[in-house]
Amino acid sequence: MAKYNIRTQNTIEQNYLSGFLPQRNNQDLWYQDTSCRSNLSILNLSSENRRIINKTNNYSFIITPLSVFQFNPSVQKNIFSWVKQLGWDFPISSVKEIFTNHIFNYVYIWKNEQEEIVAYSVCYFSDNISHIAYVFYNPTFSHSNLPIRLVLQVIIDSYDKKLKYCYLGRFSKDIGYYKRNMPGFEYFQKNQWIKYEKEINSQTL
Repeated sequence: MAKYNIRTQNTIEQNYLSGFLPQRNNQDLWYQDTSCRSNLSILNLSSENRRIINKTNNYSFIITPLSVFQFNPSVQKNIFSWVKQLGWDFPISSVKEIFTNHIFNYVYIWKNEQEEIVAYSVCYFSDNISHIAYVFYNPTFSHSNLPIRLVLQVIIDSYDKKLKYCYLGRFSKDIGYYKRNMPGFEYFQKNQWIKYEKEINSQTL
């Protein structure tokens, strides 16, 4: 069962290592659910990972510090429209919080070949870990390879930076189940990190 509104004396990295995830409405509060991550020490892109990368190479991205990113009314309106069309339960006040007043420190800005912005990925990076925390994308691409590419790209960049882990948020059969196909995939259960493959035949999440 998930636990919410947790305050700890740990560092941010220690919280992630302990299976905690940051709550979206308050940078001082954490929750515990089935967290998951990519163990970058055993990263090995599968043929499916490579296929998705090849299928989405027509998109480009830049990485911008959130400290200089302009979360202006135009960006807010665009994301609000996307969230509404996708049917997500994500108040615009929470969107503003994670862009302007949270632990997250970088945003990936994705564009199509016409230089139109089609997605944002809000992330946390430290010297040892990363977390792709929230993605917002044009609903046109909801059934395409792009949303998965958003996650893969942060994993690849984290590996290139020689980080230890890239955290991926929640994981269950209802939320983020596609993440099990990410390279070096592990999930947190019963106070330990478990490789997904070990549980395929013996336990259902």
